[in-house]
Amino acid sequence: MKRFHVPGARLKASLLAASMLSALSVVSASEALAEKATLKLAYSADYMFSTPDLATKWFEGVKSGFEASHPDVTVQLVPIAGGFDDFITKLSLMYNNAGTAPDVSQIPAQEAGQFAESDVLAPLDDRLKGASWWANFPDPIKKEGSVRGKVYAVSQGVNTSALLYDHGVFKKAGLPDDWQPKNWADILVAARAIKKSSPDVWPLWLLTGTAGGSESVVLGGANMVATSSDPGFYDESTGRWIVDSKGIREALNFYRQAALEGLLAPSSQILNADAPGNVSPLLNKHQLGIAIAGNYVPLNFNKTICTPCWDDVGKDIGFAPIPTSQGQAPGIGSAFGGWDLSLSSKSAHPDLAWQLIDYAQQKKDMILVDNWGGLNPPMPSLNTDPTFVAFSPDFNEKFAKLVPISSAAPANADYKVWAFAFLQATEALVLKPEATSVDDAVKMMTTYVSGQLEAGKIEVRK
Repeated sequence: MKRFHVPGARLKASLLAASMLSALSVVSASEALAEKATLKLAYSADYMFSTPDLATKWFEGVKSGFEASHPDVTVQLVPIAGGFDDFITKLSLMYNNAGTAPDVSQIPAQEAGQFAESDVLAPLDDRLKGASWWANFPDPIKKEGSVRGKVYAVSQGVNTSALLYDHGVFKKAGLPDDWQPKNWADILVAARAIKKSSPDVWPLWLLTGTAGGSESVVLGGANMVATSSDPGFYDESTGRWIVDSKGIREALNFYRQAALEGLLAPSSQILNADAPGNVSPLLNKHQLGIAIAGNYVPLNFNKTICTPCWDDVGKDIGFAPIPTSQGQAPGIGSAFGGWDLSLSSKSAHPDLAWQLIDYAQQKKDMILVDNWGGLNPPMPSLNTDPTFVAFSPDFNEKFAKLVPISSAAPANADYKVWAFAFLQATEALVLKPEATSVDDAVKMMTTYVSGQLEAGKIEVRK
């Protein structure tokens, strides 16, 4: 049979081809849209940075910079409101739900253990091999985010503590302008002189109390344990928590003696959950003689933060490292605890999430987060960087120099148990020093930790 040419058939074929091309275009477009990844980045909106506005500004800067260099990625910022314990609780709940779990999260270093033990964080060891900044981190800072020999969190910066003292109050008490105590007894001697000469001034500020969570340990009593004659409270070789030792007893006795003599700031102040943020305004009002305070305190006086502004703070407030209990080597010390970035083990885009962490860890953003968040840089080379030093010229470099001789709380899920026991014991000593002995406080710690952990995880040193 002869095949005839039918014009309508050609048109039909053309329309079919066009339809197929259009469908392919739609599919391609859909695939392209599907390939645009979203990364959730969770952070502390109210607690970690010096002001909520600076938290927003820093993370918005990281988001815009990363998206500019990664046009196929959207960074969804997830601010978590509230204080320290609020942040931890809300972040934990987010990780419990696959729909809300962040790809990248900011976490306090001392809390890394509980998240890693819950398997919600991914180990970073293999990725860190190619990170230029990681090689410049000192071993103690590398270790602070390590759990079971693997790294789960990388430091944005760390807090150290020292003694800040009021020159005017000291002058009135007949104390030296360049005060540098050699032991804990020297601190108490100065506090007694302040109490006598300035009865309206609180002689000594030293945090504690269960209301402040584990952060109250890092910014308070951990500094006394770290400078005691036996500075450990966790034995890594045995995996045991120390509930009784010469060092712990020295720290407990310091609290008791200071409280017994009425040298501490009111318990309503130092046991308050908001106490860490209250030190700066109290110093500015010349309400404190001596404060065992974190490095973030003088940064608050910078015009960028201004809580409150204080241009000549270096003329009015002095700096001295915390001495060891008896003046023993190394002579001075501090506890340190920082804030880290971590990667979710359930992230749908782990490689991109790691690239986001790597981007945020570069020098420009690192110095900004340290200045705005009141941290010491995790890289010693940045301690003398002009941008860092100029932000608090009388204090930043001095606090940063304490990092190499400071000790961190272990990134261990059980740390919260020991921390609560220590806070409970020191709180009792502050509230009822006459009725509570050091033996009572040690027994209180031992009872609580024993009730929470296995017997094999507890150690007594004599």
